[in-house]
Amino acid sequence: MTDRVQYIVNKIIRMKNIRIIYHALFWIVVVLFYFFVFSWNSAFRAATIIFSAGLLPVAILLTYFINYFLVPRFLWEKRYGLFFLFSLYTLLTGVWLSFLIVFYALLYILKNKATIDPSVLHPELQVISLNFIVFFAIAVKQVKRAFFIQQEKNELERKKLKTELKLKEAELKLLKAQIHPHFLFNTLNNLYGLTMEKSDEAPGLVLHLSEILDYILYRCNEKRVLLFDEIANLQNYIEIEKLRYSQKLSIDIDFPEETNNLQIAPLLLLPFVENAFKHGVSQNPGVARITASLKTRHTSMEFRIENSINPAKTSKNNHSKGIGLQNVKKRLELLYPQKYKLEIDEKEATFSVTLSLQLAE
Repeated sequence: MTDRVQYIVNKIIRMKNIRIIYHALFWIVVVLFYFFVFSWNSAFRAATIIFSAGLLPVAILLTYFINYFLVPRFLWEKRYGLFFLFSLYTLLTGVWLSFLIVFYALLYILKNKATIDPSVLHPELQVISLNFIVFFAIAVKQVKRAFFIQQEKNELERKKLKTELKLKEAELKLLKAQIHPHFLFNTLNNLYGLTMEKSDEAPGLVLHLSEILDYILYRCNEKRVLLFDEIANLQNYIEIEKLRYSQKLSIDIDFPEETNNLQIAPLLLLPFVENAFKHGVSQNPGVARITASLKTRHTSMEFRIENSINPAKTSKNNHSKGIGLQNVKKRLELLYPQKYKLEIDEKEATFSVTLSLQLAE
């Protein structure tokens, strides 16, 4: 821990030293510029040095006072009235000091070079150039600050996006972990019912179940799977349910045989099918009806499933608010923001879900 602290301290010291060097270089450049601009006065070139020696300290004081006191204390704190008032006082004080310095410099120059005409020294230009240097230095500082603030904002935005992405991935894993037990619980119940009846259809159910488990355990670890594989998984699930409800189920399925390598989030459609069987068939004493279709066009798809409702059931809350549908809604928000449209239509005798989705190839 001590080495780490020492490293940070040394790094801060190096940064401060580099900043001091940059500031010193800036003012050296200013001095050179100031001298060469006004050294054209061949009558008494030493006047430029005298004015520079007197005026540049004023420029330095004004620059640092505004940049490191007025701007942080008032402008950054959005106290604009006080900032402009104190800035005006500061600039007026700087102008007053400048002319005072010019006045005494002229007295010194005329005392030593009485033959020089003061007008050829152009002291007013030297004062104007002083203010130009002050404003230029302030502008450099504030532009640099704005640049670094924007960089910090961009870095914070990148970190925020990374954090959100990690949270989304964690939530997706949690949602998938909820889907798997929920699905397996229902399917094993189906298998248990057939084995208790000693049905000859039990081996077929085991085969379909093994394909579903293979899909869930080994092919659903990717963010996207082929839509063709997702449809095959739905068909396996439907075949299992058809075996269980063969005497009380009327089902019409229309799934495409070719999906052109479209990809979809794994297990996204299964909760809709589960929901249809759970609420549309198991709770219906008569013959239940389910219709399901999936259509693709270019890179979009539309999935629709509708099931009949037991007319004796008056409550409509459990059907549309189960854990399966709630999970799939959350996954859609995370995986396909603004790229999906989910319509749930619950009527007296039927319940339907239509999902329109923009997919990827």
